[in-house]
Amino acid sequence: MSLSIDTVEKSRFGKKFVKPLYDSYCFSNIPNTIQSLLGVTKNTGLPGDTLPSGKYKEYEKVVFLFIDAFGWKFFDKYKNKYPALQRFINKGVVSKITSQFPSTTAVQVTSINTGLPVGESGVYEWFYYEPKLDSVIAPLLFSYAKDKERGTLEPTGIDPAILYPTETLYEKLNDYGVKSNIFLTSEFALSQYNSVVSKGANILPFSTVAEGLTNLSEMLVKEKDKSYFFFYYGKIDSMGHDYGTNSRYFESEVDLLFTALEHIFLKFIEGKTKDTIILLSADHGQTNVNPKTTFYLNKEIKNITKYLKTTKRGEPIVPAGSCRDMFLHVKEDSIKDLPKILIKKLEGKVEIYETKDLIKEGFFGKKISKEFMSRVGNIIILPYAGESVWWYEEGIFEQQYIGHHGGLTREEMEIPFLALLP
Repeated sequence: MSLSIDTVEKSRFGKKFVKPLYDSYCFSNIPNTIQSLLGVTKNTGLPGDTLPSGKYKEYEKVVFLFIDAFGWKFFDKYKNKYPALQRFINKGVVSKITSQFPSTTAVQVTSINTGLPVGESGVYEWFYYEPKLDSVIAPLLFSYAKDKERGTLEPTGIDPAILYPTETLYEKLNDYGVKSNIFLTSEFALSQYNSVVSKGANILPFSTVAEGLTNLSEMLVKEKDKSYFFFYYGKIDSMGHDYGTNSRYFESEVDLLFTALEHIFLKFIEGKTKDTIILLSADHGQTNVNPKTTFYLNKEIKNITKYLKTTKRGEPIVPAGSCRDMFLHVKEDSIKDLPKILIKKLEGKVEIYETKDLIKEGFFGKKISKEFMSRVGNIIILPYAGESVWWYEEGIFEQQYIGHHGGLTREEMEIPFLALLP
């Protein structure tokens, strides 16, 4: 644990931010870790000290529990309260790793499904410009960014396979005789996004955490073939967004999950499954912001649209990213001028970078795809902890979340990676 913690602690970008560790302790390396543990690849992924006995070993069954928004800060806060977490501490291995940047679900969930780091997948945020549609979209929802409901891209007739990476982790595992079972909330288990990135897996929707963990535990115990089990839980993230991470709602959701994890899953499988490893991690953490202090660019900066690129329809390409990592599509002749205006207005609250400079620094991984470059803005606004910067359109784009993520602060970027032999 100490090596990973020390390494992540030292990985800083300036005084306020964390630099993702793509070469070692980073979420992007979890897919390769899973493949190595199942004998598909050899000793690739996270450093060996993140695993039992400090090294790689092949297992018959691998379980990955993906707990959305359960960052290191929350693991540290709740680790002594729940027996489920105590099991990992006392009998397993606890490591600290970094999220990829941006520290958002769209990035990490695409990575865990496809094995691709963000710079290769091109799915880089909740909202981004999609040139194939000449519009800002919400890729995981298969919707236009301005729409609240899912699936609003359907009338365009565009094939979802054109928008997302088409080679999946599950297909690779299938090639080596490894079955994949993924447990997802019914709300989106059979979505257009999942129809592409989950290809090759057996998708098992669930309505409640009890149903999901019961299904997972029963299947794990009964399975006789080499298998991978992926379980995603997103309600902790939802409670943080809506009520903040210091709220009773957030704590209640944490309590619900880890109590259920102990009694429905971990206790049930004890002594009933051999040659199995349990992994647990998160996609990001959250930092609290005040929606009332959100800096809305188009409210505070007069005629800002004159600096921004437009679609073929003449509409400004906004907003991309999130209020914690806003990506701007700035006209080439304004790329030096607009940041100066922004810094004047936001001094002491944000840092502003050209995307090309962060690419050179390795913030999106080693390889950068054409898809990524075609979608990403050329200026990034990175707010400090507690700050938020966004775009305002009444009833469409309003920053109402209390807990948020996407940026480079420690609260957002530092996540746990836990491993246990049950």
